[in-house]
Amino acid sequence: MEKRVMIIGAGKIGRGYLADLFGDAGYHIIFVDAFTEMVDKLNEAGKYTLFISGEGKVDKKIISNYEAYSCERDFDRVVEIIADLNIICVSLYPSAFPSVADQLSEAIKLRIKNNNKKPLNVFFFANKVFTARKMKELITERLDSEIEKNYFMENVGIIEALTVRGGVKPTDEMLAEDPLCVSSSEGRVLKVGDNIIGEKPDMPFMEYLDKMEGRLAKKVWCGNMLHCTMSAIGNYKGYKYNIECSKDNYIKNIIDKAFDEADFGVGEEFGFTQEEMLENKKHYFDVFWDCKVKDDIARLAADPMRKLSYDDRYIGPALLCLKRGKLPYFLARSAAYLLMYDNEEDTVAIKMQNMIREKGIKQAIPEICGLNLEIENENILYQLIYDNYMEICFQKN
Repeated sequence: MEKRVMIIGAGKIGRGYLADLFGDAGYHIIFVDAFTEMVDKLNEAGKYTLFISGEGKVDKKIISNYEAYSCERDFDRVVEIIADLNIICVSLYPSAFPSVADQLSEAIKLRIKNNNKKPLNVFFFANKVFTARKMKELITERLDSEIEKNYFMENVGIIEALTVRGGVKPTDEMLAEDPLCVSSSEGRVLKVGDNIIGEKPDMPFMEYLDKMEGRLAKKVWCGNMLHCTMSAIGNYKGYKYNIECSKDNYIKNIIDKAFDEADFGVGEEFGFTQEEMLENKKHYFDVFWDCKVKDDIARLAADPMRKLSYDDRYIGPALLCLKRGKLPYFLARSAAYLLMYDNEEDTVAIKMQNMIREKGIKQAIPEICGLNLEIENENILYQLIYDNYMEICFQKN
């Protein structure tokens, strides 16, 4: 029987990372995406090119053996397929989680109707802390009966995962060769939580880890924060690529101290040892100091309002620091730089700058960051971000 996996989200991670590894493991790929036009183009072409960059070279491979569906137009068909699957991967921004919950809840009802008691494991490659908590809540509230909710708890695994391969913007030459191409960095492992229901998938690239919620916090609140801060300050200074940022001593100093703050908060909250957190820092800074893949900082800083939200790269670890009695000065300064991020090609950045102009920075910060100023630590963090923002503005002028 043919092995199948559904990949919900056919973007850089879905097509450039998950499809590559599952394809190599002999799986037939079923893409689901919101962009119907791209879905149709993928089906029409029957293949696309993946460019993998690393160690000064670019490898090229062709991805085929797939089918693709629109999550809206083909909703009923998607639900039918899920009702007969054992494994799904999701690589979407959190704003799309409700749509995924719609698909999964309807599939659960159909699985019950079809008396399908096989386990279904859903892996989330979302770069978002507390994804499993949120998804369980969203799915449960869409189920109508205790039978459905019990089936969900007993037969469906909601599993967080680490994305260890980054998506890179394709060059003009790549796009000229194949308009459907994707480009990525290297990475031949899928790091997932060990809370699998039933037998583990027949997938040689999977590495099963404990404490995945904390590991995800280390990645997003430390590693992704580093790249975002580097890009926000780099944009402020007029840089275009990550390699330029890695040579700037001011950027090095800010991200070093912000990382230490995030490391402290995450380590204390999730019970990691000092040695584990030092290893975490070494991993990310070895990559930062020795950039081998040229990447556009506009990609790394994109969608700034999501990255400034309450449980994302800055506010999450900063509040953990305050909870443990440490002042997150450099996390606040990093957030201030991202609040200044302006890019006429980034619709979210445009929206954020319009909000700041119309409402003023004092009102914009708590709205963007989800801070409740009546809560002491959140008010302290607000003041830190505001003061840094104003200081940077003063220096600029």
